[in-house]
Amino acid sequence: MNKKFIFGPVPSRRLGYSLGIDLVERKFCSYDCIYCEVGKTTNKIIERIDFHNDKEIVSQIKDFLGSYTGRIDCITFTGSGEPTLNVKMGEILSEVKKLTTLPITLLTNGSLFFREDVRNESMDFDIVIPSLDSVCEESFLKVNKPHKDLKLSIIIEGLIKFSKEYKGKLFLEILLVKGVNDSDNDLISLRKIIERMKVDKVQINTVIRPPAYKEAKPIEEEDKERIKNLLGDFVQIDLSFSGKKDNRSNVGKEEVKELLKRRPCTFEQISVSLGMDGESLKKILEDLEKELKDNLKIDKFDGEFYYKVVEND
Repeated sequence: MNKKFIFGPVPSRRLGYSLGIDLVERKFCSYDCIYCEVGKTTNKIIERIDFHNDKEIVSQIKDFLGSYTGRIDCITFTGSGEPTLNVKMGEILSEVKKLTTLPITLLTNGSLFFREDVRNESMDFDIVIPSLDSVCEESFLKVNKPHKDLKLSIIIEGLIKFSKEYKGKLFLEILLVKGVNDSDNDLISLRKIIERMKVDKVQINTVIRPPAYKEAKPIEEEDKERIKNLLGDFVQIDLSFSGKKDNRSNVGKEEVKELLKRRPCTFEQISVSLGMDGESLKKILEDLEKELKDNLKIDKFDGEFYYKVVEND
């Protein structure tokens, strides 16, 4: 089965087992976030474009749902770039809704909600998870490295407007990088903006996989209390996924490869994500090392070893 545009299901810290859908080609994004696990942005744009992949995406989802017998809790439009850049996002969502009653989630950096078309198309998702890592100009530029034509004030107003119009579940995500956007002033300023928004949950995350830029470091355990005090008790500090392995017997080399193309994972994360026993996974990783050679990278981050598949430019 061709799975160019889908991956998983993988365990999500927020959504359970999520079937990921890639709406855009690799690293087409409006930001170049220093913490991004996918890597540095190679195509920084803010104009929505047609990737000419809508029919193939829907076809792959239909085939997968028709044959897969494992656990899926939701479908998530996300992937290797910013999904709202796909001008056919709304059309794809409409077609996928005809195939399933599973909740469908949009995972977005939130930068394009100033556009009426993006807000309108996003209304039909069951869950929307936008990011807002900083509302202070200096920190915003450092952590998100936005497209030169994006203005922070317009992004914020777009998010506030969408939050008041949207009828589904809205989870705001804030990713904190040590020494970049985690100061008292950053957090107090964020709280003032959050208080103007209508959100169901605020989730605080940090750097948990090898980032695009080495200077991106995770916040520390002792930071939690300060963050809670400054942002309020309504925030959820969510630093890891705690899920049980959903054992599967039909996982092959291609599924492991597709997962590692999209995100760096430890041995344990691959095992849990794909429901694999240790011996089977060890054999597949050995085969991938022989096949991919230098294109299978193993990086050490925060005391853990992460596998990642990189493609030649």
